[in-house]
Parts: sequence; structure tokens; C-alpha cells
Amino acid sequence: MPEEFLSKWKIAIKPQWKLAFLSAAIIGFLCHMFVFTNMLPNHDSLVNMHSPQLKGNLGRFFLSPFSGISSYFDLPWINGSLSILYLALTAVILTELFQLKKTFSIVAISGLIVTFPTIASTFSYMFTADGYMLGSLLTVLALLITKTYKYGFIPGSFIFYLGVGVYQANLPFLSTLIIIFLINEILGRKITFQQLKSYILRFFGLGTIGMALYAINFKLYTSFFAGNISSYQGLDSVGDSSGSIFERFSQVNNSFLAFFFRGFNADSPINLFEWLNVAVFLLIAVGFVLLMTQNRIFANIPMTLIALALLLLMPLSAYILYFVSSDVVYHMLMVLALVSFYVLPILFYENLTRPTVVVKAFSWLSVVVVFAVIFNFAIISNISYLNMDLKYEKSTAFVNRLISRVEQTEGVTAESKLALIGRVQLGSSLSTRVIPENIPRMTGPLGDSIIPLPYHYSAMMKDHFGVTYQFISEQERQEIAGSDWFAEMEAWPSLESIRVIDDVVVVKLQE
Repeated sequence: MPEEFLSKWKIAIKPQWKLAFLSAAIIGFLCHMFVFTNMLPNHDSLVNMHSPQLKGNLGRFFLSPFSGISSYFDLPWINGSLSILYLALTAVILTELFQLKKTFSIVAISGLIVTFPTIASTFSYMFTADGYMLGSLLTVLALLITKTYKYGFIPGSFIFYLGVGVYQANLPFLSTLIIIFLINEILGRKITFQQLKSYILRFFGLGTIGMALYAINFKLYTSFFAGNISSYQGLDSVGDSSGSIFERFSQVNNSFLAFFFRGFNADSPINLFEWLNVAVFLLIAVGFVLLMTQNRIFANIPMTLIALALLLLMPLSAYILYFVSSDVVYHMLMVLALVSFYVLPILFYENLTRPTVVVKAFSWLSVVVVFAVIFNFAIISNISYLNMDLKYEKSTAFVNRLISRVEQTEGVTAESKLALIGRVQLGSSLSTRVIPENIPRMTGPLGDSIIPLPYHYSAMMKDHFGVTYQFISEQERQEIAGSDWFAEMEAWPSLESIRVIDDVVVVKLQE
């Protein structure tokens, strides 16, 4: 009976799981409520109000079924709530994976998972966000099963195959979590070399079999189902050996520094985000030494060197896709793996038990810094949502003006086609300078317009204004753009920026 089943589950659920789930749910809803309760589409959302998310050409073979759980409509409240559910379960799994007992550790890791900037970037694509969050959940579930059971890598590899089949960035997410798990086991639990070898073999099986299944799926799609792989992010050049290995390391270094220390390395202000990152890396260094000293790991030279090597491998692991394709360009949607750097001080805090002055100071600093990081992540998320709101309002206002001008233009008929050439400038100092300078490079939320191309205009006119225009082809646009009479036209908002030529309404937007 359902009641008996629930009773058994209540007994089986650990208090730590409840705390992790509730912490993630509460912090998640507090942080992201604005985007859940408002319609804030970006450029992709305009053409995905209803979409089956068939992304086989991007190698995301399982995105469609997982996104379909919430229907294929862009439903912010439903998609957002499911996303928080998946993230809360992810926090529970991480709590169990690292065997966390301290309240702060559990609340902190839950807060980091639901507020990390990648989450807000993904929520700017709300129509498919829940599918991606489920992919991340499956990735950590695969890791927990592999860690818990001797042959857990067998089912775990299949689960990971599903996760990486939602988004390839789950590969670096998995590999970086594996690294911090092994560091935690070596320093905090003092595992033997034999235990370490067992873990490494199982994790190797997990990753190898999972990626082999994905590669088979990839090959079947291209060979037997006549699927064409997109050139986006170098997907059609996976395994391409162009470029030296040193270039790949340089890419890793540049991306790593750009994320954590942009203000120190570029012509940008140094924000609280960068200063907190400095504090986090200092905590990692101090915590590493304290935990190694407390548990006398330094007496075991091989294990000490392995732990140090794993720590140094973390940036390479987080940006491992640079070594898969030379054309990969990392952006905020792809860097969930970097949350592992913020998790490390929590793991050190969890395992430090000696009540020395230094340990107490480290513990208090960890609490203050990590909660400041979580709060700052929430601020970054909501600044992102502010910009999404602004650019949506500006874009809809402009399209409203455009429709009105077109309708009032002499010679326009019901059969007239529309030609929009150029791009309108809707920027302000707030959206083009102030906001980008004060938050990380948030893929999706940043920008000043959600209508960069004609098909975006078409989607907004049709779905948001109930106005349908037939747009000319790209070839026709190029021909008009290269004509002498078009060059002589004045740009928007001039009265001469709209002309009707052979029943085509030509609108010259700003260059």
C-alpha cells in the first residue's frame, strides 16, 4: 500500500538527506523565484515556446525525453520547480557521496549547487532548463552508485551515458567531482593505496564505458540514421588533432583565470566575486595543509604526492573538453564543474576535528567566506534576471513600434513581404557596460536585445503580438543589402528607413 511504502521511506531517509534537500529547495526558490514567476525569454526562447528539443545534431540525444517530463512548452514555474527538485536531489546525493555530517557542510554544499552562476545562465533558457538539471542529477547519481557498490560502475556507466547524452559538459562535471572525492578520501579518511586503486579502477570503468556508449550512440546517429552533426562548439571535429597540446593548456589557463580572476587579468573592475575567489583559493591551500598535518598524511609520501597531483589536475579536468575538440569555446553554461573548487573548503572543514586555534580560525573563515560566496551568487543571478527583464521589455517595445510603422506605411498590403536588414541598437550604459562589468560573463542573460535576427522578429511578432508577416529569404536579403538604392536609404528611426519595393517592405535598421 502507498502508506506503508511512505512509512518505510521515512525510516530510510537520513536526517542529513532531509537537511540537504530542504536547504537546496529553500535557497533555490529564494534565489531564483523572480525568473520562475516572470516570463523572461531570451533569443532562443522566442523560437522555443513549444519545442520537442530534438538536439541529436548537437549530440544531446536524451535532452528531448528528459525535457518532455514538464511538457515541451516554456513554462517557467513548472520547469523551474522541477529544476529545483533535481538540484535538491543532487545536493542529497553529494551529501551522501562525501558522507557529510556537519550542518554547515550540508547547507553550504546545497547552497552552492543551487546558486552557482551556471544555474542562472541555464534558467535564461527556461524552456529546457529542467532537462539539463536532470542530466546533472544523473551524473552525480552515477558517481554515487559507482562509489557505493563494487560493481556499481556497470549500472553507473549507463546512467552517466544518459547524463552526458543530455549535455556533454557533464563529462568535466563528473571528472572534477571524482577528483575532489579522491582528495577527500586521501586526506580526510586516510584510505590506503589499495582502496585508492579500487576507486580509480571503478571510476575509470564508469567514465570509459559511459563515454563508449555515448560514442556508439554518436556513431549510430551519424551512420545509420543519416544524422548531421552541427559544427557548433566543434562537435563535427571531435578528435581533431589540429593545434598543439600546448595550445590546449593555454586555453585551460586562460579560461580558468578569466572565470576566477577576471578583474585581476583584464581591463575590468575587481568585484566582490574575484575577491571571494581569492579567499576560496587561500582556504583550499590552508585547508589542504591543515588536514594533511592533522591526519599525518605527509608521512606517506606517495599518497601526499597523489593528493597534490589531483589538486593540480582540477583545472584540466574542469576544462577537459578543450582536449576533445579544438573548436570548443567554454561559456558559463558549461562550467558547472568549477563548483568543485568552492566545495573543497567545505570538505576540509568537515574533516578537521582538532580544536586548535588555527583549525577554529579556518572553520570560522570557511563559514563566513562560503556563505558570502552563496549570497554573492544569488546577487549575480538576480542582476542577470534584471538584465533579462530589461532586454525583453526593450525588445517588445521596439517590435511594437516597428509593427505600427510598417502598418502605417503607404503601399503595404496583406500580401507584402518583410525585409529587415541590419540590427537595431537597443543598448544603454546599464546593459552594455555597468551590468557586464559587475557580474561574470553570463551566457544567456547578458546583452541588450533578444531580436538579433529576422526569424526572432518573426517569432515575436507572431507569438507575442499576433501579427504574421512573410519574411523574404536570406538570398533576397543579401541582394537588397547590396543594392545602391538600399545604401542611399536612411537608417531607423528615420521616416525614410522604410520603403516598399515590389511589394516587399524594406526596413533599414541601424548598422
